[in-house]
Amino acid sequence: MNAPRPILYENCRLAFPDFLAEGALLSEGGHIQAIWINEKPSSIPANAQRIDAQGLILAPGLIDIHNHGGVTHDFVNADPEGNNIALKYHADHGVTAMLATIMTETPEQMAACMKTLGDQHRGRAVYPNFLGIHVEGPYFNPAKRGCHKIECLRDPDPREYTKFWDLSNGLIRIFTHAPERNGSLEFCRFFNERGCVPAIGHTKATMAQIRAAAAYGARHFVHANNAIDWPARTPRTEGWLGTELMGMGTLLSHTALTGEIISDGYHVPLEMIRIILSAKGADNVAIVSDSSSAVGCKPGTYSLGGLDIILDDKRLVLSGEKNDDGVSCMAGSGTPLIEMMKNYLKWGFGFLTPLRMATVVPARIIGEAKRGILRVGNFADLILVDEQFNLKLVVISGQEAHRSNDAP
Repeated sequence: MNAPRPILYENCRLAFPDFLAEGALLSEGGHIQAIWINEKPSSIPANAQRIDAQGLILAPGLIDIHNHGGVTHDFVNADPEGNNIALKYHADHGVTAMLATIMTETPEQMAACMKTLGDQHRGRAVYPNFLGIHVEGPYFNPAKRGCHKIECLRDPDPREYTKFWDLSNGLIRIFTHAPERNGSLEFCRFFNERGCVPAIGHTKATMAQIRAAAAYGARHFVHANNAIDWPARTPRTEGWLGTELMGMGTLLSHTALTGEIISDGYHVPLEMIRIILSAKGADNVAIVSDSSSAVGCKPGTYSLGGLDIILDDKRLVLSGEKNDDGVSCMAGSGTPLIEMMKNYLKWGFGFLTPLRMATVVPARIIGEAKRGILRVGNFADLILVDEQFNLKLVVISGQEAHRSNDAP
């Protein structure tokens, strides 16, 4: 079989983390081979395919590190075909690398998910934007369970998470837990030693508990502002009223901790997004879709983590069950990642801020040095878009994955 031809993208505006520049880019063998900034390309291979971008923006492909599926499919169902259908849907919407997120279920069902994705990856039978697994649960605080089955919540068990790691073929990149659960420190040490990010979420942990977990490797907060407590005034043992920073206060005040925001306009109010980015800086906060199985679907009832969820006509996703206060909680999002980036344009953040938050920042969080930025030697994971993030072309490892009808 002949090797794919080199591809030259010319007449582009190249999107770097801090600037846009006219130029060109050459990909070959799945990687970026050359970049020209403010100059015409030279020494092009004779057999190269040339794509005239017509002044559009060539940017790194989007990276989604928290995504449960889409178009009715939930990664927790352990369905190989459904896994690929969901992965392809997000690739068609600009996500060139993503973590399939497995949420709280029974030990047997979660093990089946790990094995299914591990086997698909080992057999090269998984869609090429699959980058690994994010395990969200089951080691959570019941009071912050959100749309996770309360009967399946439990303390970290080394026998269980070691089995998960082995069944996944070492593909777990993020594992989210609540630091107040018994066994948190051993859990953090185990995954940190294996290059996996022990993350914090669905928690009522105090600053002291979070600091202890961080000392053992925890360094990332999932869906900041959601299922995490803000600072509160609490009585001190000395008899005076003090402030306990809790999860969000600890995230905002500690430089070594990163976070992520579900930017659908429902999970985090715009004013709160401004506060988080002001305190942390956009280079320490990723945009994530927290996509539910309802993404890409018509309004109706779907399933997430074995529970009913309801998608309304405004793309809000709610649990089909009421919580202890008689209110339905949000159950992931109904919005693809690229639509969330368009929200940032509407909110006045400009083009490059959301682009960084959906490319180089998530890549850095999970230690992917060769993704998320246009750089010679990096993977040729690319998107071609206009200034409004309207998608024209998606490229994964140098291969065209999706083309719009009006692409060049």
